[in-house]
Amino acid sequence: MKKYLMVILVGIILISTVITGCGTEEEKPTLKFSDLNWGSAHFQSEMAKIIAEKGYDYTVELVPGATIPLTQGLRTGDIDVMIEGWYQNQQEAVEAGIAADEIEMLGYLNDDNWQSGFVIPTYVIKGDTARGIDPMAPNLKTVFDLEDPEMMALFANPENKDKGLILNGPPGWECEIVVPLQIEAYGLAEEYDTLNAGSSEGLFASLKSAYDKGDPWLGYLWGPTWIAGALDLTLLEEPAFDEDVWAENYACGWPSVDLFVAGHSGFSDTAPDIAEMFGKWKLDTATLDEVLAYMYETGGEPIDAAIWFLKNRENIWTKFVTSEAAEKVKEAVADM
Repeated sequence: MKKYLMVILVGIILISTVITGCGTEEEKPTLKFSDLNWGSAHFQSEMAKIIAEKGYDYTVELVPGATIPLTQGLRTGDIDVMIEGWYQNQQEAVEAGIAADEIEMLGYLNDDNWQSGFVIPTYVIKGDTARGIDPMAPNLKTVFDLEDPEMMALFANPENKDKGLILNGPPGWECEIVVPLQIEAYGLAEEYDTLNAGSSEGLFASLKSAYDKGDPWLGYLWGPTWIAGALDLTLLEEPAFDEDVWAENYACGWPSVDLFVAGHSGFSDTAPDIAEMFGKWKLDTATLDEVLAYMYETGGEPIDAAIWFLKNRENIWTKFVTSEAAEKVKEAVADM
């Protein structure tokens, strides 16, 4: 009898061990991805969430925020992955994180983007005969031309008529720091105020409203964005980017930027399949412009754009993932 009880006990222990072991193998950690506050980053975060969840069986939480706090969150481990960081804009913090073994680079998604704090509608210089708009500042070519009192009056601050106004990006973006320092370095601090837009959407709305009315507008913008592709805009000339000048006082054009995906240190061990995916993640500016234009034209949200892209651009995203994950994602989005 004792012998039979012992056999039964051993069997129960073995079954329990097998069940427990299977459960452990199937469990995957919840991953926290950044949800940075501009259109192309929103879209990519939503798409990465769908792929990680439907293709690789992870649970993903999107953490919204601006560049500076989410970079810090990446260093501390409050988020696992930052999607579409702009490397040269965050270089000091990112390199410090890498040196401290807090950040690991996972991949680079493109380097054909641009940004400037001195963008105007082209009709300000050339006019637009089709819309009955006469040139307002035909001699305006460079940032240094903004010192002319007539330019200051053209771009007048409605809250302070004695100065011009340059609309800047949202708080927490690198441009919040850089553009005012550029204005000072270019000798324009006495002539121009800056105002931070509340969001990227607010920045676009300000430009689109002025453009539709044929009014002057001066401010910060970048690409990829839907609005840069939809409107005829001109970047005022600045001194060419110089690394030493940029480091001293930002008195030159913005550098070309590498858009990156980075993980908190150890992410490649925590989720090696997702780390491998981000290493292959490539989306050029033309592709992102197409996605952003789709969002604008349809009034869709980033999640809608992600689903549309997964359904209609399989030739692009399937290169990032395993064939098994691709099939699982295709099946999942077919019902979305």
